Amino acid sequence: MRGREPEGRPGSEPAGAAAAEAALAAALQRVAVLIGSGVSPRTAWGHVAEASEDPTVLAVGKRVAAGAPLAVAVSELSTALAWRSTAAAWRIAEASGAPLAPALRAFAEGLRDREAARRDIRIALAGPRSTASIVLLLPAVALLLALLMGVDLLAALVTPLGAASLIGGALLVLLARRWMRSLLRAAEPPAPTTGLALDLLAVAAGGGGPPESAAVLVAAELGAAHPELADGGALEADLDGIRALAAFSRRTGAPLGELARTEAAEQRARARAAARETAEALGVRLMLPLGACILPAFLLIGVVPMLIGLLSSTTAAP
Repeated sequence: MRGREPEGRPGSEPAGAAAAEAALAAALQRVAVLIGSGVSPRTAWGHVAEASEDPTVLAVGKRVAAGAPLAVAVSELSTALAWRSTAAAWRIAEASGAPLAPALRAFAEGLRDREAARRDIRIALAGPRSTASIVLLLPAVALLLALLMGVDLLAALVTPLGAASLIGGALLVLLARRWMRSLLRAAEPPAPTTGLALDLLAVAAGGGGPPESAAVLVAAELGAAHPELADGGALEADLDGIRALAAFSRRTGAPLGELARTEAAEQRARARAAARETAEALGVRLMLPLGACILPAFLLIGVVPMLIGLLSSTTAAP
């Protein structure tokens, strides 16, 4: 039975995904150390599972220690991208003949690098997200102020003008919400697959085979383990990148593993910088839905019914 990943807000990482990925990276480091010291992979996973507090690490480690291949254990217990990537890296290391310990250690470093990039952007986005949440509360604050002033809002809102004002204000709030969410999504942390193809290529290169063979092996694993990359042409772009790097390694004699690791780190650095720039500009961009939608909604939902109520009470007075 597959473990269900916790859900987060739309357009963001699932809640707890960062902690789970950190636990996986730590587990891989421990497994790499144990394998490097001569412990068998199956026994290494068993020891790491016993010492881990992460439920997925515990479940997968027990299944591997019981004799199941890592890829099978992962497919049964988790759909998380980081785990699927780990299973792909393990299969690539076994197929290419790469030493498992260095491959796992390097892949764990890649996981930590990707999480560090996403954490930086989450921190940069904390301010704009808070601003958006507070701004969306302004129309509700207007209603509360009207009630505190003793205005009969119910009587005002059942009038044609009051009802039209309320509906118009509500539509503006919905528009502002969608607008702000689209602005926030544009500054989301780099995708968790950023640099993944190159990390896998570095693992495959550890086997010492021809660069082209390493590229073919990674291409097959990417297509099988990460079908979501096919959406939007991301898979084809990644495959073109690793083929080009393999050709460059063949032409120049440069070590493919080192090239792939360097390129992966550079990809993540570029994605991190681009997302950071967008996050920093959000403070200004969020003023657009504020001026175009929220302030008019504040007037329509709070001020107009207040004026109608005040005028009605004045007219009704003897």
